[in-house]
Amino acid sequence: MAKDAKQPKDAPATEPVEAMDAASKEALKAERAAKKAAKEAAKTAEREAKAEKKAEKKAEKKKSKDSAEPRFKHVRKKKLSSGKGPTPQEIGESLVALFNAGKSEEAESTWYHRKIDSIEDDGTVFEGWKGVQEKGKWWRENFTVISLKASGPYVCSTGFTVIYSGRMRMPDGNEVTAHECGVYTVEAGRVVREQFMKAAF
Repeated sequence: MAKDAKQPKDAPATEPVEAMDAASKEALKAERAAKKAAKEAAKTAEREAKAEKKAEKKAEKKKSKDSAEPRFKHVRKKKLSSGKGPTPQEIGESLVALFNAGKSEEAESTWYHRKIDSIEDDGTVFEGWKGVQEKGKWWRENFTVISLKASGPYVCSTGFTVIYSGRMRMPDGNEVTAHECGVYTVEAGRVVREQFMKAAF
């Protein structure tokens, strides 16, 4: 009976353990709730950031559209281009620099396509690289350059123009002031056509 009387004293010893487990569960529950809330907050922030970015992009697009050139009814969707390779500006600048350095033949051999058309102001067409060489040989045998300078280039998306001016001696010995314009068409980094136009004054 004495041993049985001691048992009630031992029984309350389990209560703090049970209370601790309950506290741990509450703490774990609170931690999970905090994590869930943080996760939801992060998702909300991400959605708001995306929405803000989308709104900014839309506003920028509208601004760009409003400030862009007017839309024309009769315009091709695809713009004209000289294609891949050196641009008309790069070729034009090189050609002018070489010409003014007395290297016109080097300019031709560097930039002219082998199937180039070289058109004079009277409509004569010299065909291909051989035609250009034939014309050049004849020109050098009959005309003497006293002073001749190239200016430009004046560039567009498919080619460029160069203005030639100076003094020349004609086959009959007379000196004249020369003014001529060369219009060059560029395709895939090469001059495929040159057309010369003389001054009408």
